[in-house]
Amino acid sequence: MSLQLLPEQGVRTLLDRNPVLGEPRRGARRFWTTREEKLLREHYPRGGVEACLAHLPGRSASAIYNHAAGLELAAPATAKTDFRRQRWTSTDQIDVVIRRVYQRSPTKGEVTRLATTVGRPSWWVTRRAAKLGLVTPRFKEPAWTDEERDIVRENFHRAPRTILRMLQRAGYKRTETAITVMGKRLGATREDLHHLTATGLATLMGVDSKTVCGWVSRGLLRARRRGTARTDAQGGDQHWIHLRDVRAFIIDNAAIVDIRKVDKFWFIDLVAHGHD
Repeated sequence: MSLQLLPEQGVRTLLDRNPVLGEPRRGARRFWTTREEKLLREHYPRGGVEACLAHLPGRSASAIYNHAAGLELAAPATAKTDFRRQRWTSTDQIDVVIRRVYQRSPTKGEVTRLATTVGRPSWWVTRRAAKLGLVTPRFKEPAWTDEERDIVRENFHRAPRTILRMLQRAGYKRTETAITVMGKRLGATREDLHHLTATGLATLMGVDSKTVCGWVSRGLLRARRRGTARTDAQGGDQHWIHLRDVRAFIIDNAAIVDIRKVDKFWFIDLVAHGHD
């Protein structure tokens, strides 16, 4: 979008349209730099939001306006009348379109498209629908199914990202935050009574974790990866060892197991009863 194409309808209209020149700043680039703040201090007092857009590519009109307010910068006194809010009005035709769309319980995207169609901001369309006695749609995630709850409950000990992928394979779409919240509501535990990490097994066996990893690498002890998001710098993904495989390892490799070092109560329970 070119700055010259912006209509001179005041700051409020500019903020409603919220233009941005260039690629919007996302990720780490969303933080304001010292250079940008210097440009903002230089140009905002002279020409307000509109004057800053060309000097701050990637920053939207609302981002410039809000950051300037945080820095206690004031736009030119001659532009004070621009801060009066646009008084949007409705017509019978607009009300008919709003009623027609809202009778179908629209999604958030449909309300946005409706606002574009009638030439009004989305917030105004929502407010107008409320004044017309229409139910304002609530954009919430669909209700959780029993299958989804079972997947979360049975796998809550795994990383949220892993559970997310499991839900995706089952045809569901949830966020990691939603998964964590649901797991807590279900009272699910992050402890898995049937698996141990290499470090956890090493503690019970009275050895160090490198010894356990050596057993795994030599094929003496079966293990899989837990599916965590740990990086190589953090030691990589953890080994995830089922207790039945620990029991099989002890029975098949009794000669390398030092009975004097193991946790005796855990060891007796494991060998005597097993864990299927």
